[in-house]
This record gives sequence, C-alpha cells and structure tokens, in this order.
Amino acid sequence: MTTGTPRVFNRGTTAFALAALVASFAATTQIAAQTGSTAERNADGVMKVEREWLDALRRHDARTLDRILASEWTDNDWQGRLLTRAEYLGYFSRTAAPSALPAQRFAETNVRFFANGALAIVTGLVISDAPISTRGKIASRSRFTDVFVWRDGRWQGVFAQETHVPEGE
Repeated sequence: MTTGTPRVFNRGTTAFALAALVASFAATTQIAAQTGSTAERNADGVMKVEREWLDALRRHDARTLDRILASEWTDNDWQGRLLTRAEYLGYFSRTAAPSALPAQRFAETNVRFFANGALAIVTGLVISDAPISTRGKIASRSRFTDVFVWRDGRWQGVFAQETHVPEGE
C-alpha cells in the first residue's frame, strides 16, 4: 500500500506514540467531552463505529472510511508499516472489493474510556473467514487496538494497530 521503503517501528516507539496521542487528546478534548449525545458516548456507540469501519473495509467503502477516520489518523499495520490516512483511503479508493466478501466478526473486545469519556481505546480480535473454492474456508485472526476521540458530536478514529495472530495461537 505504500511506496518506497516501509517504515518499521518497534514496540517502544509505538508505545511512546500511543502515550503521546492519549496525552494530547486528553488535553484537547475537554470541551468536546461536555457536548454531544450521551446515548452514543458509551461502549455501544464506539462499537457501532467499529462495526461500520469493519464493514467498510470489507466493501472497500472509502466514503464511509473517510467519515470515520479523523484527519490525523495513522495505522501501524500488521506488517509493521506506518500508514497515513491518505495512503489508507487511497488504497480502498482504487481497489475493488473482492467478489466473495469474507465473513468477519469481533471477539474478545474491550472498550476503555479516558479524558472524561472523550477518548476511547478499543482492543480485541477480528476473525475473518474467507471462502476458498470448494475446500471450505480459511480463517485469519488479527489483534487490534483502535483509538477514538469524541469530536464534533461523534466518535472519530485517530490511531489503529493490527497484529497478525499465527494459526494455532
């Protein structure tokens, strides 16, 4: 998805970046924490956005992804690359969705709130079942961490990280 040499970050760099992100949004979202619908500023509201995001990925729906992801969003993908929002949206804009969409589901999901409920961190497992001709299907699993801020009356993704879970683990 990126051109040139992939930028690889170690766990220390990722942890530092995540901590800095949490600290900066804790300070800048205090006012946003006091506005908006309380009905959506809870775990159900965050998970609704997570499901919309997962469905948009399956369908390569760049318009929905554009709505969900904040302008400063970045992703440490499962291959260790740091992707910008523009790179991510560009990929889903120029590639068609597969003809047989994989069935995907969340497992082991946990939502935690910080900064008066203006920042949410979602962790869990995404399981994808992709059909393989007549032999059945193959499953892949990825652990994820997604960070959202409550801004402009809605949850917006600001950071994501995925880690591939090898078969049998």
